[in-house]
Amino acid sequence: MIKARHCILRLSPEDQERLKAVQQEAARCWNDILASAKTHYDAGNGWISKDSLQKALKKSYRLHSQTVQGLTDRFCANRLTAAENRRQGLNTRYPWREKKFVTIPFKQMAIKRSATGTLKLTLSAKDSIDIGLIIPFEINTCEILWRKGRYILSYTSEYPDTEPVSGIRAGIDIGEIHPVAVVAENGTGLVVSGREIRAVKQQRNKSLGLFSRALSRCTKGSRRWKKLIRAKGSLKGKTDAQVRDLLHKATRKAINWCLFNGVGELVIGNPAGVEKNTKKKKRLRRKSRQKVSQMETGRIKQYLRYKAKESGIASCLVGERGTSSTCPECGHVHTPKGRTFRCPECGFAAHRDGKAGFMMLWKKHPTIPLPESFKIQHMQSFPKYRKPACVDGPDVVLSSLAIADSLLCEYLAV
Repeated sequence: MIKARHCILRLSPEDQERLKAVQQEAARCWNDILASAKTHYDAGNGWISKDSLQKALKKSYRLHSQTVQGLTDRFCANRLTAAENRRQGLNTRYPWREKKFVTIPFKQMAIKRSATGTLKLTLSAKDSIDIGLIIPFEINTCEILWRKGRYILSYTSEYPDTEPVSGIRAGIDIGEIHPVAVVAENGTGLVVSGREIRAVKQQRNKSLGLFSRALSRCTKGSRRWKKLIRAKGSLKGKTDAQVRDLLHKATRKAINWCLFNGVGELVIGNPAGVEKNTKKKKRLRRKSRQKVSQMETGRIKQYLRYKAKESGIASCLVGERGTSSTCPECGHVHTPKGRTFRCPECGFAAHRDGKAGFMMLWKKHPTIPLPESFKIQHMQSFPKYRKPACVDGPDVVLSSLAIADSLLCEYLAV
């Protein structure tokens, strides 16, 4: 299994200046790639090949030859992706933007190790930099990124595959309020709350509206306009990092729950297309449309699947149409209100998202019997409060339906 990892680099000011100069030299190479491709295309010769680009750029820059090849590979890959998007009807531009700084790619020939085991990267002929990190894995490729005022090493390496885990089966429902709701075939489950993610997005939307109104009163290119653009970019970067971190925490808690309960197979609901035609078909209101359109469904699926693969849990995707509105007891279709599903025909009651997670499992394995009851736990993606009202563990809270059932049993016992 190939995994990607990120490490923050602690470099001296002199090494930072060296990397900055290499980034500028890589940007000069990138701009020449764009110019050569445009000249070749405008002359009526079509797209220039990768080999022709590499031959034209050979020994022209203060860069390692593998770095130049990596830049040409990146340009050709971006060009193929843009062509594929255009064939699908998307208005995607081919690579065209000239840059002042470019991320530095390194291939295996430019990656070495010092006598002490630290990583050394070759910048150009007879010029290398020791980044001071000891990585015990064989690195395939790596890049030096500039993120939030610091240099970061991003590398990929081969990791041994995890042995498959055998156990019970579980289904996962992906939602907007609760990004992950996992339920096993025995009726136990976990619902991870995403309300903090919603709060971050709502605050971001309000702030972006304020930025848009302020920018509309400024002259484009003025000092105030540039200041607002920088502040807007900083806000978007910060909120994107917050959302990504919370989604990682939510999916990790779900996978850890699966490992603790002996889950060997995950059936994940695929909500692809849920955001389409919401206004045309009048399925949702304006505020709901905004929330649904900003759902991180693709990212959640990606996080769940690769974390499950790392843990040896098999996973697959199924369509989730009808799983939230269909009663598993009698099959009656009913649109629930609130977080509890109550069937008006047979009286079946369960947590709305937990029941949907079990319905995902039923789509793949319809012979699994319906559990007598669902025991769903609630968990925050990040524990915001130290002592919740009803706690079962450091950050686990029983759902309101489970609490109501326990109170009802105590009342009947009395």
